[in-house]
Amino acid sequence: MKQTYQTGLDGERTAENWLRAHLGMVCLERRYRSAAGEIDLIMKDGETFVFVEVKTRLNGVHGNGMLAVDRSKQRRIAQAARLYLMHTGNLNRDCRFDIVEVCRGDVLHIPNAFQPGGMFFH
Repeated sequence: MKQTYQTGLDGERTAENWLRAHLGMVCLERRYRSAAGEIDLIMKDGETFVFVEVKTRLNGVHGNGMLAVDRSKQRRIAQAARLYLMHTGNLNRDCRFDIVEVCRGDVLHIPNAFQPGGMFFH
């Protein structure tokens, strides 16, 4: 298995455990794949669906991982989220898009990191 792939899996596991332990979120899906793309984690925070992009960095400055979530990546995540909500019959539920950066074991959580446009994330 490639080192970067394993690093990503480890970071996603760390992010999921942190969100559960510190915020009481429940994991609904890991590595959800759709025709539009992949969502690292789909969590539930109370009644809110939370679509989480995890960025794992072995070194560097905190916050640099966030820069990798550009408009194009945000669009793909939003499209995949829309498909997930449609597939599960939850189109009218509250949702948000968070980014979690795992850097040298530290976790930086940014809730509502971005907002897709339009009612159905156009």
